[in-house]
Amino acid sequence: MTGVMLTATLGIENCIAVDEPIDHELELVRSVAQGDRAAFERLFRLYHSRIYKFSIRMLRDHALAEEVAGDTLYAVWNSAASFREQSAVSSWILGIAYRRSLKSYKQNARHTDNREPVEHLQSVPEPSPAANPETQVDNAMEIDNLNQGLSTLSSNHRAVMELMALGYSVKEISVIVECPENTVKTRVFHARRQLRNALQDPSR
Repeated sequence: MTGVMLTATLGIENCIAVDEPIDHELELVRSVAQGDRAAFERLFRLYHSRIYKFSIRMLRDHALAEEVAGDTLYAVWNSAASFREQSAVSSWILGIAYRRSLKSYKQNARHTDNREPVEHLQSVPEPSPAANPETQVDNAMEIDNLNQGLSTLSSNHRAVMELMALGYSVKEISVIVECPENTVKTRVFHARRQLRNALQDPSR
């Protein structure tokens, strides 16, 4: 599991679980635009966790990530009628989350050193009794180095890497962060190089 997440973050492998078909999500947004609270509750259940997972990676602060998730979904409720349906619902919603996370990140930049370390491998199972202790230590060190490496990235570079780790393609990320695909590729290139250096640096 550790290797999968690390390689995903470095761009070697990535995947994402799709909870519901895209056309169903679009129907939910259309219903929300009509004031359908039940549809909003379903959309809330679908996206609150996704938004939180992205925001906590960006902000490394649980309270701020919860605030971003709430603000994002409140914006979805208020602006569903303005959704132009030119992109996937997930790209639209994560775009709102990205802008709010970026704003929060900049507003709280002075507290960077005090932010909580966030475990990127939240679903790693407990090691079995037969697990190699040296392997467990190596994995823990890799995770720590990865977290340290991510913390040194600029907010824009960090965002594209976190979105890639969540399984979004370059095209989807370009919609979410509102920049050309080539810009996304450039950010990914520089961020990967910085992360690889962090993982290879024995002093970390």
